[in-house]
Amino acid sequence: MLRTIGEHAAAGVRRYRDPDSFAAALLGGEVEYLPMPGQPFDATLRVLQVGDVVMQHAADSAHVTRAAIQPGLSAVIVPLHCSGRMPVTNGTTIGAQDAILVPGGMEFIVACPDPQVWGSFALPTAMAEELADLSRDRHRDAMPGVLDMTPEIFGELSAAFDAAGRLAHEAPSALIAPGCAEGLAASLKELVASALAPGLGTEPRGRAVREAMRVVRAADEYLRHNISHPIYRDDLCGAIGVSRRKLHDAFVSVVGMTPPAYLKLRRLVLARRALRAGNDGERLVKSVALSHGFWHLGHFSKDYRELFGELPSQTAAATHPS
Repeated sequence: MLRTIGEHAAAGVRRYRDPDSFAAALLGGEVEYLPMPGQPFDATLRVLQVGDVVMQHAADSAHVTRAAIQPGLSAVIVPLHCSGRMPVTNGTTIGAQDAILVPGGMEFIVACPDPQVWGSFALPTAMAEELADLSRDRHRDAMPGVLDMTPEIFGELSAAFDAAGRLAHEAPSALIAPGCAEGLAASLKELVASALAPGLGTEPRGRAVREAMRVVRAADEYLRHNISHPIYRDDLCGAIGVSRRKLHDAFVSVVGMTPPAYLKLRRLVLARRALRAGNDGERLVKSVALSHGFWHLGHFSKDYRELFGELPSQTAAATHPS
């Protein structure tokens, strides 16, 4: 069902009345869907692949699922809305703001007694393991790992799934623009990391303070040498040779915010510059948002206005009045 878009993206949307066909269309593992007796099966699946991350956004009727994630991949599954009782995974009831982290090769069973809407990310296991290591103190002991998300993070994930679903359905051609697919993939990884990462850590002392300053200075130097390009956490880790954990702790200690939060502010500043330099009105706003890693135009506009005191469209209009 996927249609290739440019060099780094693919998208597809389809409705299913047969559970086997729906299960076969799901990416990232082997899945069996068993519909509940007396409830006709109905499901809609939207898929968006950007880089090495696959997003799936689905609405389906009551069912029992048996699944195993493909080796080499791991999945983050987020129940977004249930019309009745919450699903149960391997005997554990999933809360209204929980995410499920399933490593590659693991089998799991999900019982959904009522219709639901859910989203999932499939990403390389090495990346998922590193992200999970950031959050080892926040996971319950049983696997699949169940993560209690904050309302803010849950809202951001929900918005990302909604935006991905609409992008796959309404405007996948937007991903052809240079940098869009890569930027969205990078921002998505940061969003997943934010969902899994711990809160602000303790303040380091002595040698730890000096090392934190060294990491932040190295990151700042790299950013200054790449002043015109959106940079993401993995870019920084690779450029200065540190783990996500070390980068996280250094930024929290020195800057007072996580790397994704800091880099998001930087991407907003770069987006403002792009709006001032470009033209083409509303299409400019959308292309600038996507190419700078902002999935949800409504959230982009809100964050932009809070930072700059005006909407992105107002910046574009003031720069290029008709």
